[in-house]
Amino acid sequence: MDFTKFLNSKDIATYLRRIRYAFTPEQAMYVIHAAEEIPLAEKYAAYEELIEAYPDHALRERRQGVFKDQTVATFLRTYMQRENALLAEFKHDGDDAVCTYDYFSKGDGAWCQDGYGQHLVYRNFSEALDDVQSENADGDIAKIAVTKRYFSGRKIEATFLPDGTCLKLDEIGGERDEAFLHAFEWMWVKIPTPFKYGDILAPVLKNKWEPRTTDGSVKGLLVLTDMATWGSKELKKNGFRNTKTPNYTRREQNFAVCDRLIEKHEEYGDESDMLLCGYYLDGTDICYDHTLGVDCSYLNYERFRGELQGHDRILCSVSNLLKGKLELELMLKAYRLICAEEESRMLRHDFENFFTDEGRALAGIGKKNKA
Repeated sequence: MDFTKFLNSKDIATYLRRIRYAFTPEQAMYVIHAAEEIPLAEKYAAYEELIEAYPDHALRERRQGVFKDQTVATFLRTYMQRENALLAEFKHDGDDAVCTYDYFSKGDGAWCQDGYGQHLVYRNFSEALDDVQSENADGDIAKIAVTKRYFSGRKIEATFLPDGTCLKLDEIGGERDEAFLHAFEWMWVKIPTPFKYGDILAPVLKNKWEPRTTDGSVKGLLVLTDMATWGSKELKKNGFRNTKTPNYTRREQNFAVCDRLIEKHEEYGDESDMLLCGYYLDGTDICYDHTLGVDCSYLNYERFRGELQGHDRILCSVSNLLKGKLELELMLKAYRLICAEEESRMLRHDFENFFTDEGRALAGIGKKNKA
């Protein structure tokens, strides 16, 4: 089976198809589960193919005893059974709970809140879905994220297509099926990627809230330096120098330490350790850090191919500096110029939108300046 279709990143999927990559059973399980746009029914069909191919494959035990004494067949059968039971409970009417929803707008290219920013409350999932379908005459709603909130504090969150097809399901505050329903959170997988040192990467934007800011900048852009899956082979390929001194630079790594860390992650790591490292913008500051959170897994990134706008233009010069295509002097001059241009643009916007023609003229900004 072609498991690449379950990857959220088109770049990684295309690369793996090109090199004809063979997934391990654990890797296949993880990418199927993590797929954001594929219905549960299709995921279950893929799980069944894994069960047929690797029924007795023993899963490596993770932290918290996850996968202990489990095979591909025993775990996935139980997982599907319990997830189906949770979905049935989610759709059940008459519980001591209420539902709210958010929706992904095709026109805005981002998630929006129902009720113009004030969540409307529904007695059950059926009422929420009916409202979505009545509001979706123009077909703008691509999917909805519904939360069922119990008065006990427990929540069930699920993502659906507008026709009610379930894409994703999660339980928060429950303890009955914790070891199974959250088992994938304790996995760490190393899968090859096509990304290189200095690439400008972006998170898969269709899964993000407000992907662009008011000046057109894209949230989450990162100029890649390295990632958690890069061992000595990948580091050498990306131009890193091997060093054993403790005070190494960004382009130097202790290759043996990196290889050992990957071994530890394969044994003890979880999906929050599937990180990227690099440079990003915080306002006008150029910062260096690793990504945070499950949504920022390296498997959820693609090369940025759009037009850099606003302060994001700074990342173009950072990228080319890291790749050795740009001198530091020109990069610093470009940084100053971009910051000045953006400050000027914002000030001019304020003048044009908040002051009258006469006021601008008196300030020496209008067409006819008055002393």
